[in-house]
Amino acid sequence: MVEIAKTGITLRQLQILREVVRTGSERTAAKALDISQPAVSQQIKQLEGLLGLQLFVRDKGRLLPTAQTLTLFRDADATFIQMERIARTVASLKGTDSDTIAIAAPHVFSLHLLPQAIRKLRSRQPVTAIHIKSGNYREVADHVLEGRADLGLARLPLDENVFDWCPATTATNVCIFHPNHRFSQKDVIKPEDLVDEPLADIEPQLHSHQMNENALRYMGAEPRLAIQVDIIGQEISFVAAGLGITSSNTFAARQFASFPVEVRPFEPSALYHYVVFWQKGRRLGKLLQETVNVLIECAQDGSGESWVIERATI
Repeated sequence: MVEIAKTGITLRQLQILREVVRTGSERTAAKALDISQPAVSQQIKQLEGLLGLQLFVRDKGRLLPTAQTLTLFRDADATFIQMERIARTVASLKGTDSDTIAIAAPHVFSLHLLPQAIRKLRSRQPVTAIHIKSGNYREVADHVLEGRADLGLARLPLDENVFDWCPATTATNVCIFHPNHRFSQKDVIKPEDLVDEPLADIEPQLHSHQMNENALRYMGAEPRLAIQVDIIGQEISFVAAGLGITSSNTFAARQFASFPVEVRPFEPSALYHYVVFWQKGRRLGKLLQETVNVLIECAQDGSGESWVIERATI
């Protein structure tokens, strides 16, 4: 057992403490660590003896950590997360993959694309577990850069000094609304159509959404922001309930197929380039290469776009 700085405390004890805090149960922690429950109890008691304090309080069958325990947990958790990142980095340097992968993407792609891609991936490669990391585009990039995710799905621009990527698909602007909305009678939505319309929108840091709002301001009309959300994709629930309209792009809008909404092109439009990306210089093993291929296939599947995307070499 590796002892921490002559404290008498071992990494194994901290690993067990971490799992008990995370699960609230010695039995569940034992199962996760593949050891016996008595072994977990023994290590926790030894740790309490070394620290001279009680680590947990029992409440209705759950183990609740004390304030001192949470302080120790935060440091231990950060340590083990960093060790997991090092393990992934070593694996990438050796050109090998584990059978567990992590994918970072905005939440909206968990509605359709990611489940479709994971189902297809499992039919081709053995995968023990897949971890999904959500966030806005900046947070997705941070997940990959800081090693919390092996691959990311986002749109350009990305820093080419720290990331490599393969093109996945392109997209143009659309307007999304309830089927009973007056826009269902139109073929194309333009800025003047949005005047006085209640908008269900993402917080105004995303260019695809700012575009419509800025078009209104250019016309001298202030956008009517009825509902604002902080996660990409949340707005569709409010649109489906008839509480407003929203803007998106053709790729993101495909994730909303199961919602009762309609989609129309919005003009003028921008062109968005989506990519699958990873840390620059990382050697992708067979599993990650196949994951990249599957994500690109699913991104292009049913897009209905006429352009051809030239894939980069992995």
